[in-house]
Formats: sequence, structure tokens, C-alpha cells
Amino acid sequence: FRQSLAQSPLFLMACPFCGAKGTCRKRGSYERSLVTFSNGAAEVVRLKIPRVQCTCGKSHALLPDLIVPYLSYSLPMILLILSDYFKRRLTIRGICEKYLVSPPLIYRFKKLFLLHKKQWLGVLRDMELCAPDFVERLQTDSYSRFRDAFLRLTAYSFLQSHKNPANCKSPRLGPADAKPFCHGL
Repeated sequence: FRQSLAQSPLFLMACPFCGAKGTCRKRGSYERSLVTFSNGAAEVVRLKIPRVQCTCGKSHALLPDLIVPYLSYSLPMILLILSDYFKRRLTIRGICEKYLVSPPLIYRFKKLFLLHKKQWLGVLRDMELCAPDFVERLQTDSYSRFRDAFLRLTAYSFLQSHKNPANCKSPRLGPADAKPFCHGL
């Protein structure tokens, strides 16, 4: 978590609302809980999340890659759950017991994952790349680059359940380098 924040100096950061670079300044912090999975057990950790404010007036939380906005579960934990689910290493009951989650939560993660996979890859490539292989790529490849490109394409983070209301981009099915279009929310 600290490494992730150290690698994002404020002078390089672009405001997600106005796009200006280097205009964000420190503006306090807040604490949040995050459910992680380490040493074979689920655990809750408390994190101090720094906030910044841009000269345009908008403030933003600096979330590292391992945090999915508006979720209590870490991205690595969600990917472990999905990997066990798609590779059928455990039953639903086994996944629930191992990660201390409920079946509806597993199905919610699955639904979001499959939707976002299709948005990222497009319909044809989505049919070619199976879910277990896509989970594996996310676990091994550089997630930061993927996260940034996915956010530009869809206006929300990978596995985030809703759009950021401050952003007018609309999600589409297609390649990440397609130009965004805008409409009122």
C-alpha cells in the first residue's frame, strides 16, 4: 500500500475530473477497513487513505491498486475467490468457508467480473479468452496499466459496481483505445 502511494507523486497525478496535471494538493486523509487474505486466512486491516484536492475544487482519494472503490474486499482477495470459483478448485460452500464470504457475494463478484471482462475485451475476444485465464492474467500482469486503461474506457474501476457520478464517460463494449463519448448521466 505504501509503495503504491510512493510511486504516485502528486506532481505527476492528473485530476480525474478536469484532467489537469500537477494541480492536486494534499487535503487530509480518512481511515477505512479492507478485508484481505493472507497466510491462509481472511483478515481486516485498517488503512489511512490520503485525499487530495485539485484547483478545480474537486477532491479525490488516492486509492492503491489493491482497493476497488466502494468495496470492502481487496482486489487480490477477489481474484483469489474468482480463481477458485472458475477453476472449480472449491465448491461454493468451500469458498465461503475459506474466505468468510457469502454465496450472493461470490455471484456478485462473478457477474461484475464477466461484465467488465466483456467490456474490456469486446464481445469476440471475450468469447476467445476464458474467465480463469483472464483472472490469471490480472494476477500476474501489471495491474496498474490495466486499471488506468479500464478506468479511461468505462468511467469506473475494474470490479467497481457503479460509475463515478463526476465522470461523464459511458461504458461500451470494445477495445480500450477507442475514443470515449459523453452524455448526461
